[in-house]
Amino acid sequence: MVIGYVIGEATPQEALMLAEKPVRAGRYVVLEYDGVKVLGLVTSVTRGSPLLDLTLNDIKIVQKLKNLDTSIPQFVKAKIKLLHDMMSGTIPDLPPGPGTPVRFAEEDELRDIFSDGDVMIGSVIGMNIPVKIRVNSLSRHLAILAATGSGKSNTVAVLSQSLASIGGSVVIFDYHGEYYGSDIKPLNNIEPKLNPLHLKPKEFATLLEIRPNATIQYRFLRNAFVSYIDGLRERLKEGNVDYNMLNSEFVSELEREIDEQLKDEKQRSQREAADEVKNKLEEFVDRYGDVIDLTVPDITTRIRPSSVNVVDISHMDEDAMDAVVSHYLRRLLDSRKEFRHKGTGLGFPVVAVIEEAHVFLSKNQDTLTKYHASKIAREGRKFGVSMVIVSQRPKGLDETILSQMTNKIILRMVEPTDKKYVLEASDNLTEDLVEQLSSLGVGEAIMIGNLVKLPAFVRISRFTGRLGGSDPDIRGEWSHFLNARNVDAEFG
Repeated sequence: MVIGYVIGEATPQEALMLAEKPVRAGRYVVLEYDGVKVLGLVTSVTRGSPLLDLTLNDIKIVQKLKNLDTSIPQFVKAKIKLLHDMMSGTIPDLPPGPGTPVRFAEEDELRDIFSDGDVMIGSVIGMNIPVKIRVNSLSRHLAILAATGSGKSNTVAVLSQSLASIGGSVVIFDYHGEYYGSDIKPLNNIEPKLNPLHLKPKEFATLLEIRPNATIQYRFLRNAFVSYIDGLRERLKEGNVDYNMLNSEFVSELEREIDEQLKDEKQRSQREAADEVKNKLEEFVDRYGDVIDLTVPDITTRIRPSSVNVVDISHMDEDAMDAVVSHYLRRLLDSRKEFRHKGTGLGFPVVAVIEEAHVFLSKNQDTLTKYHASKIAREGRKFGVSMVIVSQRPKGLDETILSQMTNKIILRMVEPTDKKYVLEASDNLTEDLVEQLSSLGVGEAIMIGNLVKLPAFVRISRFTGRLGGSDPDIRGEWSHFLNARNVDAEFG
């Protein structure tokens, strides 16, 4: 059924439609002309009247027109972004002529385009047409961006569970404790721990905040750390280890190794640097004491295939969070490289999800995570490590990392500076699509990139289980507390 006609001048990328009645932005339409059939997307809609235009300044004229028995003539105009030649499968290269009829796309036409993927993540807004993503395209990484309360956590849950259902392995760094203990299935909860046996000397030095130019301090620490780790590995082989004392003695053993170095006459003049390293070791215990565990296995042996692996970092301060996330990202990439080159290491691809990514991947601050996330953004594709960054503050993200997220799921976004920042960091996002972000409802999103053939306006499926990220029932909790207190007072 024809809903309008092309008017004015058109280009191969855009046309203007005079519509019979109002249409919603985000609806897909079809234009047939010059032997081609083109799929278009309504990107904006305006409504007006030739009698009540902007030149009118007298309100009495409006009142008189409203009192007439006949209705005031109106028009509806809609901009259409021309997306896809449905016959050749290419980008349109001919503009539609004036008078070209426009109709809504039929379900079968859209199903051929949006349902040709691996896992369902939602449906076309306003239609019962599944939107399925192409999982292999996750190798080009993904950003999930939205304002607070727009449905990011639901999107992560739906995506993660869908990937696990086809054998995928997802690792979520759970900033707020939303997924740990949730109803996501199959769920594998992982306690966030760092084992020094799997740390590199430079990695450990960074945790101690030894500056790159503090070469003498680093030499003391490196020699002590390598000597202790080598000795521990030998004792582990011999079975000569008291596991109950291992963690409590870690720092004191490192200090003893430093003292051993000072017995060398050549090193005695550097006692001040050695003492500073000891001080940093004590501070390290205060900051990361609950995270260090020499008995815990490497992260690559604790994650499972066909599972959503959740690392609950919600109880940590941001320094400890940063240490855990950065180390785990490094181990995932190194282990996948090892598997690719030697056949040992992590034997299956992994999708790593970083919640509150603006904290770890800030454009204004260097973090441990930012370094390793940048490596995954550049190299992960070749080794089967995909990254999903999730944020409600896109303008706080490192621009280089954001630009390397080829795929994007963008839910409702209102803040103009956020929208501008995302637009500038995205090769495949256009201004007309960005303008629609404010009008999206909760759970609705624009999806772009290789995950889908064409930009998709999607209603994300609703995760039916329990998550920890929903808003609290403040009034209900007050009432429950007061009722319980009254009962206690009545019965003593």
